[in-house]
Amino acid sequence: IGCGCGIEKELDDSAKKAESISAAMQKKSENEESEEKLDEKVVVDVVPYDICFTFSDDWENTTDDSPFDLQMKRDDRYYCSIFGFKDIDLSNGMVPEDIFELQKEDLFGKRDFVELVKKEPVWENEKKKIYRELYSGELEGEKYYYYCCLIDFKEPAEGLAWVIFSGGPSWIENDIQDLDEILMTAEDTGVSTDDEVVGENEI
Repeated sequence: IGCGCGIEKELDDSAKKAESISAAMQKKSENEESEEKLDEKVVVDVVPYDICFTFSDDWENTTDDSPFDLQMKRDDRYYCSIFGFKDIDLSNGMVPEDIFELQKEDLFGKRDFVELVKKEPVWENEKKKIYRELYSGELEGEKYYYYCCLIDFKEPAEGLAWVIFSGGPSWIENDIQDLDEILMTAEDTGVSTDDEVVGENEI
C-alpha cells in the first residue's frame, strides 16, 4: 500500500510539474504575442492631401468626431490632430511658416495662460522640414500641453501638415520621443519613389 501511495504521489508530482511547464510555456507564448502586437503599426492617410503617418496600434482613429483632416487618440493620454495643406492652398506671398503661426494663433486665442515651454531647432533631411514647439495652456481651468508641429515636404512634394499633440503635461513630456517618431514617419505619397531621396538623419 505504501508503495502504491508513493507511486501516486510521484505521478501527482509529475502531473503538477507538467502543468507548471505548460503554464510557463503558455505565458511565454502570450508574452511573445503581446510584444508582437505592440510592434504592429497602422498607416493612416490624410485625405485628400497625399500625406500619411504611421501609428502603433494602440491609437484610435477619432477623425469622424473632430474638425480635423485626421485625429488619433492614444488611450486617455493625448490626441494627435492634423490639418493637411497643399502648396496651391497658400495665398500669394504666404510661406509654410505662416501656416504654422496662423494655426497657433487660432489655437491659443481660445486658451488661457499660454506659455512657450520649449522650442526645438528646425529638423530637416532631403525630404522634409519639421518645426516643433511645446506650449502649456489652460482650457476651462484644466492645464494641458500642446506640442505644435509643422511638416513641410520639399519639392517635388507639394504637401504640408500642421500637427498638434495635446493632452496632460506629464504624458506629453514622458512620451515626447514617441511623438517625434510619429512625425518622422510622415510621407508625401503624391511623390513617386523615383523622385524621392531617402534621408538617414533622425530627430
